[in-house]
Amino acid sequence: MTNGTVLIVDTDPDQVRVLREALEDDGFDVLTAQQGEEAWQLCRRHLPQAVVLSLSLPDVDGYEILRRIRNALRTRHIHVTLLTERHERRDKIAGLELGADDYVVKPFDLEELRLRVRNALRRAQAGSLTDPATGLPGRRLIQEHLRELLTSQHNWALLRITVRHLDAFSEVYGFMAGEDFLRLVARLLTEAVDELGTPSDFIGHSGGEEFVIITDSQRAAPMIAYLEERFPAFSQMVYSYKEREQGYLLVGGREEEPQRIPLMNLEIRKVTAADGPFSDIVELTEAIQ
Repeated sequence: MTNGTVLIVDTDPDQVRVLREALEDDGFDVLTAQQGEEAWQLCRRHLPQAVVLSLSLPDVDGYEILRRIRNALRTRHIHVTLLTERHERRDKIAGLELGADDYVVKPFDLEELRLRVRNALRRAQAGSLTDPATGLPGRRLIQEHLRELLTSQHNWALLRITVRHLDAFSEVYGFMAGEDFLRLVARLLTEAVDELGTPSDFIGHSGGEEFVIITDSQRAAPMIAYLEERFPAFSQMVYSYKEREQGYLLVGGREEEPQRIPLMNLEIRKVTAADGPFSDIVELTEAIQ
């Protein structure tokens, strides 16, 4: 288990190293980038919960990266702290107008910045903004996006993705193994959206075995096929050779007859704008049960 993922974007290798070591000591997974385009690709692919973003980058400035993060449905919840070498009011105002959550002037106090990042991630998890296991947007953000679908003129599709038999896997292999597998599923969904979707597509994790993807209706079928094709081989990596060969887990068995539980698989259900209109979230979620 980690406390979340943080992306550090800066051109000063010594500064990045010091901050990375400090955040890793706090239990965070840390990604780094020295250029804006690289940072944007890491944001889309890994969906960090927080970004520490320098305004001075060699290719694309920090303002542009912040603008992309806030404009994309998948990334706009990410907490962004801007780093600048100037303590000028106009720089601060420009960043805040674009949606920055925090602002720090270089040279920064390491302990202060650590605490700012740590507190931001704790608030996000406490407010159900992100799921603590996968770091994906959690129930609150999912509900916000579902409300937007009710009035959207876009030809959208909502996918409800369930990892079936996850409980049995966690019972045999342990809670931590189940959490690790959920992170692998989150990565698979992100790869599917990166390859077949758009930067505006949304991925959420409502908790446990349940995930959602919001995409364009024309992209939904190829995305479903992608997930269904790759998940079996992807999931079998976590089982023993014997279990893969027999195709099931044995659960229980001390005081009762052990049960044969199938290996994990995906159940994907779809609802589109054409299936509506929907009057509220309850009606929309019922349509995809």
